[in-house]
Amino acid sequence: MQIKYTQLDQDQFTQRTLGPKSGYRIETESILLEPLLLDRDAPKLWELVKDHSKLFEYMPHGPCNNYEDFYAIQKRFCSAPDHFNWAVYLLAGTKKQKVLCGSICLLDISLPFRRFEVGSIWFHPAVHSTFVMLETTYTLLRFSFEQLQAGRVQWKTHHQNIASQKSALKLGFDFDGVHRKHIIHYNGQWRNTYYYSMTDDDWFGNEVTTDGRPGLDVIKPTQEEVWRQESKGRRLRLEQLIQARKHEGKPLPESVQHGVALTALTA
Repeated sequence: MQIKYTQLDQDQFTQRTLGPKSGYRIETESILLEPLLLDRDAPKLWELVKDHSKLFEYMPHGPCNNYEDFYAIQKRFCSAPDHFNWAVYLLAGTKKQKVLCGSICLLDISLPFRRFEVGSIWFHPAVHSTFVMLETTYTLLRFSFEQLQAGRVQWKTHHQNIASQKSALKLGFDFDGVHRKHIIHYNGQWRNTYYYSMTDDDWFGNEVTTDGRPGLDVIKPTQEEVWRQESKGRRLRLEQLIQARKHEGKPLPESVQHGVALTALTA
C-alpha cells in the first residue's frame, strides 16, 4: 500500500512533541491524516461530533456537552508533552475530495525509548464498521514503525469497551494484561485498563527472541501466531485485511463517496 509523507510548515500545526518528525501529513489512497492546528480544526471536529457524545463514553474525560468543553480538551491534548493529534479525512471520489471523519492521536510518546501509543480514536458513526478505522490505524502504525523507528506501539482501553478490545486484536496487537483500578473516570468509577502492544519485530515479521536479540532462543510460534509467518509481518496482514474490508465489508454512505460532508448526514 502506497503512503506519502509531507512535512508541513511550522505555522500549519500546533504540537512539537515528535521532534523533527512533528508536522507530518500522512496520506494513503483513501485516508489523510492532517496534523492538528488547534484553532482551525477544533470547530470543524466539534461540528462533526457534537451530536454523537457517546463516542467519548469510555474516554477518561467523558462526553462533551458544549464546544467550550470540547475545545478545552483539545487544548489540553495539544499542551501535553507526550501527545500528538491528527484530524482524519477520507479522500473521496475520483477527485479525492477531503471529507473530515474523525481524529486519532499518538499518546505516551517517549522518543528516547521509541515507545508510543495509538489512542484517543473516534470517528463519525456513518463510517463505523467500514475500512476507515483499519486504514487510519494502519497509516499511523506505519508512521510509527517506519518513520519514528518505534520499538513498541501500545493500545489500551476501558475494561467495558468490548469493541475497542476486538479492534486491538483485529489490528494485530497482542494482549499484554490488565492494570486494575488504573484510572478514575469522569463519573467517579474505577477503570481497569486492558493493555495491548505490537513491536517492530511483529510489524516487520522478524523472529521473536526471549531477550529481544536476534538468533537467541527463538520462540516457536503458537498455532494462533502462525499467520505472522504466513503474512511475513503484521503490516502485510493488515494491508490484506483492509483490502478485504474495502471489497467485502460495509460500504461508505454513497453521498460520502461523492465528497459530501458527514455533517450533512441526518444521523
